[in-house]
Amino acid sequence: MSRPNPNAAKHNRLLTQIQEIYALYQQSQHPKAQQQITRLLAKNPKSSHAHTLAAMIAVALDDQDRALYHAQSAIKLDPNNADAQTTLASIHALQNNQQLALDHYTKALAIQPNHPGALAGLGTAQSELGQYEQARQTLKQVQQLNPDLPEPIVNRALLELDTTHAHRAIEILESAPPNLAKHPAALDLYALAHSYDDTKSPEQIFSAHKRYGDELESQIPPTTKYTNTKEPTRKLKVGYLSGDLHKHSITFFLEPILANTNKDQFETHIFTTSAHRDEVTERLNQHADHWHLCNTLTLPQLVKHIKDQQIDILIELAGHFAGHKLPVFAATPAPIQITFIGYGNTTGLSRINTRFVDEITDPAGSDHLATETLHRLPGCFLCYQPPTDELPDIVEPDTTRPFTLGSFNNLKKLSQSTIKVWCEILKARPETSLLIKSSKLANEELKAELLKRFAEQGINQSRLDLRAFSPTTKDHLNTYNDLDLSLDTFPYTGTTTTCEALVMGVPMLTLLGNSHAGRVSASLLTAINQTELIAESESDYINKALKHIDAGKRSKAERESLRDQLLSSPLCDQAPYTSKVEDAYRTLWTQWCTFK
Repeated sequence: MSRPNPNAAKHNRLLTQIQEIYALYQQSQHPKAQQQITRLLAKNPKSSHAHTLAAMIAVALDDQDRALYHAQSAIKLDPNNADAQTTLASIHALQNNQQLALDHYTKALAIQPNHPGALAGLGTAQSELGQYEQARQTLKQVQQLNPDLPEPIVNRALLELDTTHAHRAIEILESAPPNLAKHPAALDLYALAHSYDDTKSPEQIFSAHKRYGDELESQIPPTTKYTNTKEPTRKLKVGYLSGDLHKHSITFFLEPILANTNKDQFETHIFTTSAHRDEVTERLNQHADHWHLCNTLTLPQLVKHIKDQQIDILIELAGHFAGHKLPVFAATPAPIQITFIGYGNTTGLSRINTRFVDEITDPAGSDHLATETLHRLPGCFLCYQPPTDELPDIVEPDTTRPFTLGSFNNLKKLSQSTIKVWCEILKARPETSLLIKSSKLANEELKAELLKRFAEQGINQSRLDLRAFSPTTKDHLNTYNDLDLSLDTFPYTGTTTTCEALVMGVPMLTLLGNSHAGRVSASLLTAINQTELIAESESDYINKALKHIDAGKRSKAERESLRDQLLSSPLCDQAPYTSKVEDAYRTLWTQWCTFK
């Protein structure tokens, strides 16, 4: 009889312990998992698999330095550990080192050719690097090998949305296996894609969002009891939750509120879910009474932390955009929850009590298109703070260039109907050109695809000027000096880009849509008394554009006048705007005290 191998028994015990800790990781018990893996590594410092799991746990806790150390240690101990190579690649991806991520995903696949995590990660890295066709093929391969895995399906759909094909994204998600019908990430993206699809009715858009909200709320129990004191006139704690509290478009509209808050009536709490900081972050921090860095907190921990602060009113700022925390709001950590600023549609959550809108974005009769109760603020529901320190001078238009139309909107907003109408304008006035600017246009593959879409409508690429990223805000805004008329997108119009055009003295032509996302520019233009720039139909949009072209380029003085009109309008009048927001806060609070 052979004697038992003590090393084999020890190895099996180690694997069992790793599996037990991995189960905690899968259950999102990350702090507990980290404690146990740390103890395990103290006894087994040369276990590549233990280091790999430690790296995965550290990623979940947003401790990227620790994650990097453990992943590199795992690979040093065993270069053929495909899981470790995949984990290291995912860390590089989180740090936006996509080429390094791609390299390590490739190494993992050389070890284990059909590693599902490595294949899915490779497809995402290829997409981030602008290798769109390769990414499509890789993600299709992952889906074929693992048809029930949600990530490749969601990433395929996200790729199509990011490359201006919202309808393709929806088709991919609708053709997903039945087991993904209730997957939160798939439903989340399904709702978002509907906002950009020009073939969807307002009712279909609402239904897609409500489907997400219903499923999320079925998975997360709400808070049923609050300890907040029901005193209608007392000082209120208002919390703002976001991962975008840095140089980001929402801060142009959030900072006016924070900077002008009545400190005698409201105590401001900022809950940031991102560790990223810049000069805007520092400025916002100065406006807050309390700043909470929450980037390492799990969902239950974040909900508990907000509850512990006894927040009276919690504000949601991202909707369905990347990094949102809608699951937190599903848990209702505050008695009053409000969404506005960041997103152009309903969230789909019934547990977000209120959505701030106005009479133009959401006219009477549109309440059924929101799961939240609509609260219409007087005038425009937004207030814009221009980047005054980086505002370039307006210059006299260059007489040697053609009359230039332009759009700086996110490429996701370039629907087929938008491109078709723009091409009609270009064909009617052959002497004009079109400037489109987006950071994604640094990618040659995407540029070629966009040029092809215009060519299919009869527009030669010689009439298109496609520009990419500008290094500074001032450089970006200065590009508006090359425009004579900004063309808004539809069905999802601009917000920040509309304000940017106007502050640079460039008229922004918009089409009045049939949902909130399609009417924000109209609200902004009404606030500065420029309603003649609001078209009622596609034909009206074309005719208004042609009239502007025929009138010729506006002089420097005319452009400066438009800038002054914006800056002196209610759209930039911060104190009165903040007062009406605070009046709404107080009204909602009084109602809660009275009726709850």
